[in-house]
Amino acid sequence: MTAPALIEDLRVQRRAWEERPLVRALYRSWYARMARLLADIDGATVEIGAGIGTLRESIPGVVATDVEPTPWSDRVVDAQDLPYDDRSLANLVGVDVLHHLPRPLRFLEEARRTLRPGGRLVLLEPYGSPVATLSYRFLHHEDWDAGADPFADVSQSTDRPLDANGAIPTLLFFRHAGELRRRFPELDIVHRERLALVAYPLSGGFTRRPLVPARATGRLLALERRLCPLAPVLAFRCLVALERS
Repeated sequence: MTAPALIEDLRVQRRAWEERPLVRALYRSWYARMARLLADIDGATVEIGAGIGTLRESIPGVVATDVEPTPWSDRVVDAQDLPYDDRSLANLVGVDVLHHLPRPLRFLEEARRTLRPGGRLVLLEPYGSPVATLSYRFLHHEDWDAGADPFADVSQSTDRPLDANGAIPTLLFFRHAGELRRRFPELDIVHRERLALVAYPLSGGFTRRPLVPARATGRLLALERRLCPLAPVLAFRCLVALERS
């Protein structure tokens, strides 16, 4: 995807952000959770794949980076080849980024290299609950291949910024978490949380038609909280934090 095409896609997302109060409310609640998980140590907090730049609202001072120049990023950065010194960063954060990377393990290797001891990698990604998997496989525009080997030394998606395999985070951090710990013992999984139950699919996200009116936002968020025990069955998202030992 060329830079102009990427920016046009991001402008569509920005308009959706401004026009959809339920989407904003959901993401802001997730961003607040991410902010609480950050390591409080010396060093910069760097966002990979900053997209439309909305994470700044919840994490002031974050360095916003993207794979191409965009109006919302501070610096062009390849997540698989980070331009930062060894043990120099306090936090790496990403929202819907890992599953877009052709070689996500390279990013984890870079996180291991660049994070200071006690530093954290905090990621918000798709999650493949039974309900969400059906939606991702048949209704979503991104690929979903739950049979992929997330540790294989092959591209998990293409080099185009918005191509993806949405199943990669579920495979790495849940189904094969033991193997991930074996390969990356310095990156300890300190937090795993399933999020986004009914409100997120009903919101339409950034690209699909909303299925509920904006005035239902408050009631849906309250329902979301009551349904938390059903997250393993219903969740569409996960929030994961790994700490550099």
